[in-house]
Amino acid sequence: MTALARQDLACFSYLAHAQILHVNRYPGPDQGAPVLSSRTSLAGDGPLTAMTAARLGLTACLIANQVGDDPAGRAALDQLRHAGVNRLPSSGPRPAATPNLTVITDSLGTRTWFADLTGAHASLAATDMTALGRARLAYIDCYTLIAPLAARAIETAAHAGVPVFLNLGNDPIHPTVADAARHADVHVVQTGLTEPLAPRATTMAQDMLERLRPQAAVVTLGSLGAVAATAQYDYRVAAPAVRVSDSHGAGAVFSAALATAHLRDADLLAALRYACDTATACCADPPAPPPHTTACSTPPHPAERTACDSRPDQTTARTGLDGHPQR
Repeated sequence: MTALARQDLACFSYLAHAQILHVNRYPGPDQGAPVLSSRTSLAGDGPLTAMTAARLGLTACLIANQVGDDPAGRAALDQLRHAGVNRLPSSGPRPAATPNLTVITDSLGTRTWFADLTGAHASLAATDMTALGRARLAYIDCYTLIAPLAARAIETAAHAGVPVFLNLGNDPIHPTVADAARHADVHVVQTGLTEPLAPRATTMAQDMLERLRPQAAVVTLGSLGAVAATAQYDYRVAAPAVRVSDSHGAGAVFSAALATAHLRDADLLAALRYACDTATACCADPPAPPPHTTACSTPPHPAERTACDSRPDQTTARTGLDGHPQR
């Protein structure tokens, strides 16, 4: 087999078929609700991140488990192929059935998922991770469910000197992930909060910054945009106001756009804006095309922004114990 050329982005995650059901309100115990709309997609975040990155013009590969030789598995592979993602499957046996998720969203923004990942963990453990060490940037899903394997992926990238983008997927930081990250060049750590918890976002970003030492710690907030923290600044970026269909995959699209902007040398503020705009476009009803890649070009330094920039974003210098900006 011909060796895979160096990729812009190598993604590590599990691969599953996902069915998305939308209801008006999520039902209570012993109750039901009519499905207003349904669609199929992929899970986890890594496959969607790779697909979006490829559509944004990057070369992208996916290191993931095997899927079954069934309609769901064939559809998943077709989606990856159609998006231009180079898939590097596990060397283990194919499962009888493709791992699958059922995701239920409602009009209040609630998102609940149920996962049947039978066999996915063992298959993922048999993957060849060397492509992570040949990419410009390695994206790694660090869910609690696969934390030991994510730690191995981080170590593979770190050993090759490849910077990493860690997605917590709203899970807490697992100790094995934290241990591996200490020896890696962590570009970004990303997680998310529901909108009612938005007041906690800056504190959460600063906690991730302290524990994992990334260049930037990012917390997505749905329609409220995103918050980020670096050693020097705290950022808050608004998302465009649109009518939302469902939010499945929005975090992955945000990750892909953020990685794309970084690899095109945008500064963090421009990258966050581009990521918010791209993720919002994918959730819009009807869906909108992503913003042009020139949207992630580097803007002036926050201190040099002019009054003609009406977007309500905020950049605040962080201060040390002496009251002076941290450097």
